[in-house]
Amino acid sequence: MVNRDLAACTDGLARIRAIGRNHTLWSILVKDLALAENRLPENVKTGLIALGMWSMNYSTRAILQHLPVDPLIDVNLNVMDGLLGQSPSSSADMPKAPFDA
Repeated sequence: MVNRDLAACTDGLARIRAIGRNHTLWSILVKDLALAENRLPENVKTGLIALGMWSMNYSTRAILQHLPVDPLIDVNLNVMDGLLGQSPSSSADMPKAPFDA
């Protein structure tokens, strides 16, 4: 849903809301990645946290400086593709659009 909103936004309040939702999504993900209970490998968690920090920073700058949202969409898609490819057995259990719920 976040990527769909980012792709659909053109200007104004809808754009700010879509970018804000992206920032919120990454904030939630980074918090979860930092938990000891998160079972992803440490190197994966570290990489995702770094991407999350970049995405939150870019989201803020995109609002303030009217930067394009395409880099946010690309990062989100690449992360989803990468996580789905981590384990053949676990990817079958994951929904096709994990953030639609």
